[in-house]
Amino acid sequence: MDRHVEVLIAGAGPAGCAAARMLAAWGHQVILVDRPPGTRPALAESIPPSARRILSALAMANAVEAAGFQPWLGNTVWWGDAGPRVEAFRPGETGYQVERSRFDKVLRGEAARAGADVRTGTVRHVVVPGLESAGSAPASGADALATIDVDGQLTEIRASIVLDCSGRAGVIARHGLRDGGTSHRTVALAGVWQAGKTWPEAQDGHTLVVSHADGWAWSVPTDPETRYFTVMVDPERSHLARGVAAVDVYRAELDKVAPFRPWLEHATLVAGPWGADASLYSCRRQAGPGFLVVGDAASFVDPLSSFGVKKALASGWLAAVVVHTMFTTPAMAGEAMAFFERRERAIVDGLRKQTREFATGAAGAAEGAGHPFWEARTSSGPARVERQESLVEGEGPDPSALARDPDVLAALDDLRRRPEIRLRLSDQADIRKRAAIRGNLIVMDDHLFAPAWPGGLRYLRNIDLLTLVRLAPKHRDAGELYEALFQAHPGVSLPDFLGALSTLLARAVLEHKV
Repeated sequence: MDRHVEVLIAGAGPAGCAAARMLAAWGHQVILVDRPPGTRPALAESIPPSARRILSALAMANAVEAAGFQPWLGNTVWWGDAGPRVEAFRPGETGYQVERSRFDKVLRGEAARAGADVRTGTVRHVVVPGLESAGSAPASGADALATIDVDGQLTEIRASIVLDCSGRAGVIARHGLRDGGTSHRTVALAGVWQAGKTWPEAQDGHTLVVSHADGWAWSVPTDPETRYFTVMVDPERSHLARGVAAVDVYRAELDKVAPFRPWLEHATLVAGPWGADASLYSCRRQAGPGFLVVGDAASFVDPLSSFGVKKALASGWLAAVVVHTMFTTPAMAGEAMAFFERRERAIVDGLRKQTREFATGAAGAAEGAGHPFWEARTSSGPARVERQESLVEGEGPDPSALARDPDVLAALDDLRRRPEIRLRLSDQADIRKRAAIRGNLIVMDDHLFAPAWPGGLRYLRNIDLLTLVRLAPKHRDAGELYEALFQAHPGVSLPDFLGALSTLLARAVLEHKV
């Protein structure tokens, strides 16, 4: 029997490494179990510029930058009946094009440097008190019990809490927690191609994305001479389900992707193809006494979103905050776990809604119209998104969407026309306590609740909404209100103030006195 550990993390991908890095840095005992290297290469993935923020919060940004990954400079898209559409990122904004095995190795190194005990092995099963595990006797006491296979040698480890970060394997999730979510399957077939200097220069560093009648395809450059080309296929509607060699299916599917032909004409397939299951799933439950299901173990979103790695990093960071809260403030454990589940579901629902919109665009095009591949995906996944604001990572409404919202624009125009303002909190809105992240803890804090924000909201456009609604009735001039807010929170910008105030009016949180 190994020594007792506070936190056991099964899986050393982005979610597991993020959680391990933060928990170890906060002084907790962490064992991070990294599965042995596989014989099959991992897919290459695009990590968006917005992921730099979470990497910085994890204190991993410098290590990732030093690794020298190919910069992601934008997308070139042939989608539906439109294209090509070149979407370059703004100057100074770049993401990363990564080979996942190398990227994950960088993250593991950072977790180890923070003090996590990184071990190579396979987590065979985990027994958590109060959670049924197939074929296992209940764990005694309050601890979870995990069995680790290291080179054929089985070791048992007891932990106060286990984080299932094992991705699709789902060492905890697979025991009654996971919901398949869709009736169709998707397989990614990937190959590595090299072409020297013959790639088109205009799309250097670009991810290529193409839809066609039978599926879609994408290409990620990992260095100036190497690109991964991946086709997404339905195995039931392709020859994969009929025993045809993967390389023949791969080449047949690539032949359907007309925009790739100029890229591959002078290129050579140097590795692969290999397949990876890319079917969607989610969990009915992501947290409970003694466990959290984190990252891809909890849910898998369509690669169309390009947010898979970022989602995993954010999930790992949030899991670390929740676990730290459970250890330091046991009375908040229930609220912290509920917060984790709400945030995870909001993220997944938002990304799946986005993917359905992409699929709808492809299904409505001439080539995709009526095709089963796209028709099935226009309604894929559980539709839990209610009639409320579209959330970005559970943090609040998307500012870019609000900037185009006709109700918000009308409220702003009305504000500008009024010689004075007389504002009050609407009867439809109120202020209540809700769990929130403050530093590295989950705490109960005041939030605004309204029909548009049934889960509560505190910040919008970098504005503390509670301060704004408390100051608003005291001022008759919008300029004076801005000055008062600036004194309370130095540095807030006038555009952010006007946007937040207009949104509060448009969403019937504030109203003009008659």
